[in-house]
Amino acid sequence: MIKRAVLSYFNAEESFENKGGFNKFSDFLYTSALSMICASRQFEEVQIISSSWGVDLFKEFNLPVTEYSTKLNSMKGVSRFFWAYGKLIAYCEQKKPFVHIDNDVFLWAPLPDRILKAKLCFQSLEPFDAPGYGYYDKLKPCFGVAPVRPQTIVDNPVDDFAYNCGICGGSELRIFKEWKQCSEEYIFAKENQVTFFKDFADMLIHQNLFHEQYFIASLIKRDGLRDKVEILHDDAMKINDAYPPNKPVYTHLWGTTKKDVGKMSQVRMTVFYHEREIFEKIDAFCKKNNLPL
Repeated sequence: MIKRAVLSYFNAEESFENKGGFNKFSDFLYTSALSMICASRQFEEVQIISSSWGVDLFKEFNLPVTEYSTKLNSMKGVSRFFWAYGKLIAYCEQKKPFVHIDNDVFLWAPLPDRILKAKLCFQSLEPFDAPGYGYYDKLKPCFGVAPVRPQTIVDNPVDDFAYNCGICGGSELRIFKEWKQCSEEYIFAKENQVTFFKDFADMLIHQNLFHEQYFIASLIKRDGLRDKVEILHDDAMKINDAYPPNKPVYTHLWGTTKKDVGKMSQVRMTVFYHEREIFEKIDAFCKKNNLPL
């Protein structure tokens, strides 16, 4: 049974100017805080993995965290476009069943037992032929011409779906290490950098979809583990249907929703009403550092 939640944070520049897809760094702070608050109410342990800079940042707010790790200090020099590699490091640090939660995911209720007891669990499927998931087919040509590719991924192509890693974890810890090794081989090969940053520069912002979500789908298919995987829902847009109706239980702030002023206002007010002290600490921190609120 999973009793441990893990969240990770990679900021390549270690700068408030890197807003992680949000309009303002303060929006990122309130969102991450709410994600950690929600996780702490559902799990006995909550670990934050970041660089020393990131850990020092989060410690400012007295968050309900049981453990901090600076393992992402090892990512010095990694491009911001490969931020998902930090999640793979976090997965591989685990010694017992866990679930990694993205810092824009809010768990309003406990995850189902089938998720907490799973060998592998993910948020949802990402079908290649469904609207909004066409990036996989656009990324395959890049993978096809890259000079260095993990042979096991080449030998086990996936043509139906990948796994959304809004949540990701389980008890099958071995596969996470191989997943990380495959990603390292692909994204860090010197021979591949022209492919990523020049030949397919228009797809650079989407590359994490491939080495993260496609690679694990390939490894799972190779090992015959598909029937051991648990997901919240096969349609990411209907995740709440996996639970009793009319009960908000899971929220993932997709892409552009991070820039929605109304959504960000809701996030701030939720922190304000449920954890006033944390809200005030973030507010004071932003004012002290001249960060727009």
